[in-house]
Amino acid sequence: MKDNKRLSRSAILSQPLSTLSFVDAITGDYCIIDVRSPKEYEEGSLPGAVNIPIFDNEERSLVGTIYRQGGRDEAVDTGFGLVEERLADLLADFVSYRNQKIALFCARGGMRSRSVVNLLAQNGFSAWQLEGGYKQYRQHLLEILARFSPSCIVLHGLTGTGKTRILQHLDHAIDLEDLAQHQSSLFGGMNRHPRSQRWFDAYLHKVICELGQEPYFVEGESRQMGNIYLPSGLAGAMKTGRLVLITATMETRVARILEDYPVDNDQTVAEVERILKSLRRKLGGAITDKLCSLLHQGNLAELVETLLTEYYDKRYQNNLLQYSYQFSLSSENIPWAAAELTAFRQRLLA
Repeated sequence: MKDNKRLSRSAILSQPLSTLSFVDAITGDYCIIDVRSPKEYEEGSLPGAVNIPIFDNEERSLVGTIYRQGGRDEAVDTGFGLVEERLADLLADFVSYRNQKIALFCARGGMRSRSVVNLLAQNGFSAWQLEGGYKQYRQHLLEILARFSPSCIVLHGLTGTGKTRILQHLDHAIDLEDLAQHQSSLFGGMNRHPRSQRWFDAYLHKVICELGQEPYFVEGESRQMGNIYLPSGLAGAMKTGRLVLITATMETRVARILEDYPVDNDQTVAEVERILKSLRRKLGGAITDKLCSLLHQGNLAELVETLLTEYYDKRYQNNLLQYSYQFSLSSENIPWAAAELTAFRQRLLA
């Protein structure tokens, strides 16, 4: 291993580098690879990025400390000392991507990504370093999101009317709940893995790069969805957009909620009960106890209808009445509703 000059430090760091912009990587046909530590990746990365770390979390912390205390050269020496014996293993982690175009980045577009790009290039891969690393990407992303205040067609309606289902049938749509992996309600994180703010921002930016011409369809949301916040420009655009009221019968709403929130195991039952009990102060003891009883009886349809009439509808009906709508649209037939909205958008463009 030590005699393999192709894996030597000088060969890896001294070669000229091919670079690529983040927008080109996101919108192009690239396999995006994040070589930062697992902790860095978990906190936020690019949409669809694969994590192949050079350092583990402890090693990354050590190199960072040495960089701050001893400077760049000492940090580079330490970093190469940590990975020199396992460069061949690192190269093996990329074998499955040999026939793809690889866009690769680290924290600041420094030694980590530079060394791996040149290592890959020397071994027959097509690899580019993303300019400026994650730090530059994050700064660029926040600047774009701060300016993003598009013309919107905003779908409002009571819980269960199928607003998200309609969005899934539309082009030029921003599905915020899907981006957040949270359905913007007390039960919105069930059976999902809600994204962090950084991950949400990254996926929203990717959608913005692909949306095309305004106006965009979006569901009316509060600015906070679970643990994430919408960019202020988008939140403002949703308030001033063209509003459409979506309606559906109680029977349809209940059926859709049962489909969207399956309660099919003990763990989910326990989670639903915990959430129901958190409503005791708002609903009172009698209604809360009734809901918990219905849950354990397996009478989920009555539970959902009671929760809608006693909590969600009372909570949101007054808010809906405060808005002025372009028109009201039944969502009993989702494809038909989507077609009507598409035609409405075409009239706006004309």
